[in-house]
Amino acid sequence: MDKDFLKHNLQIIASNAIGLQHNITQLSIIENELNSVRQHFTEQTNAIKFAVCSAIGLFKFDDVKTDNIFANYLQTSQPNLISSGLDNQNILEELQKMIINLNIKGSIRIRDNGLIEFRNKDFGSIYGRTNAEIEQKIVKKIKEEKKNKNTENKKTILLSEFFQNQYLPYKKANLAEKSIKDIKSSFKNFAKFDKALNKYTVAEIEKFLYSIPQTRKRQILQGLLNNIMNYAKRLGYIKVNPCDNVEKMKHTKKVGQAMSFKDQKAFFKALYLPTSPASEIEKLYLTFVYLTGTRCNEALSIKKNDIMFDSNILHIPGTKTKMSDRNMPMFALVKKLLKQIDIKQDKIFNLKNDTASKSIHKITDKYHLHELRHTFGTIAICVQKLDPKTVSLYMGHSSPITTLNIYTHPEQLDEELFFDGSLSDSEKVAKLQAEYNNILQIIADYLDYRTQNIPKK
Repeated sequence: MDKDFLKHNLQIIASNAIGLQHNITQLSIIENELNSVRQHFTEQTNAIKFAVCSAIGLFKFDDVKTDNIFANYLQTSQPNLISSGLDNQNILEELQKMIINLNIKGSIRIRDNGLIEFRNKDFGSIYGRTNAEIEQKIVKKIKEEKKNKNTENKKTILLSEFFQNQYLPYKKANLAEKSIKDIKSSFKNFAKFDKALNKYTVAEIEKFLYSIPQTRKRQILQGLLNNIMNYAKRLGYIKVNPCDNVEKMKHTKKVGQAMSFKDQKAFFKALYLPTSPASEIEKLYLTFVYLTGTRCNEALSIKKNDIMFDSNILHIPGTKTKMSDRNMPMFALVKKLLKQIDIKQDKIFNLKNDTASKSIHKITDKYHLHELRHTFGTIAICVQKLDPKTVSLYMGHSSPITTLNIYTHPEQLDEELFFDGSLSDSEKVAKLQAEYNNILQIIADYLDYRTQNIPKK
């Protein structure tokens, strides 16, 4: 049927309805005479009301709803009823398309007061007067739902998941590979203390830390957990860092010391014995650290390209700070030692970190590997009398102050000589130099022995 024609007819019907309603009121005065007329007009009026309500989308009729809706439309200056009905139908069709595009489920209807209602089991009822208003409110609800889900997911993420997916990639962008390995190794201690980020309490964290017997390890793990939680807080995974109120773990730091010349002599003689439990590569490694003062991992990181025999320069790949990456002279004994190594791989010392660190304990339990570095620094300053700035550059310190604070203890080399009041300072230094030369001779004899007795492969 032509829309304009239908629209025109419905407008005429609406006007007739108004007239009929007026006539009914007038005829009620002579009710007895016009009962039959009233009944006839009432039937016609109801038919018109139902027709109008059908046009605007109300398909289930009852007298109250029909009268209310019909009255609303009559009070708005006899609206274009067919136009309104078609507009509402278009709104319903457009909203149906919209919720399909948004991939959500729900029902849509026009309420008695003209408001559009969208109902969804997750969002409840959403009301609006236009398609755009309903769509805007639905999109807002969807965003809020996603935000709530993301927040809930953040709250329930495990410490291990956050460490692997967030914290570790963040640290990899700023730290050296060795530092990342150390972090991974330390984090393994949390394997049995893994829970959702927001479930950690101060009491639980302190109980966990105090269950660790090594006080230094407690400090390391407390620092790591605190850093992880701070990063989680920055990213919005938690509101409060539970580590903020955890008691600070205490550790009495053992200050490293230099080997006395007496102990150095005993150490190297035992190290070089044919029956020594140390392997040949371990013997060379320990000797190298003593002669260069390199850190454990720095010595292990040295490669072929770091050794410049022609210019007698040794490059030390720094593993701690920017200043730790450095060049230093290739001393005569160091050069002789390096030329004896049969380099099968790119790295000079083919040892694992743990193996290298523990190798010194095959010979002595009195000293740690790092104390060979202390011995180098103390001898350089107190025996060889090198400039502290030079020694600082050799050792990769950020400042000569660090070198002076740690490596100025000549009494550790020979306590009896240091406190001998009968000798002058120059006499004491001369005796210390003689003792040091004795150690170097032991090393030289061993390297000569290797040259003569150990065939190259």
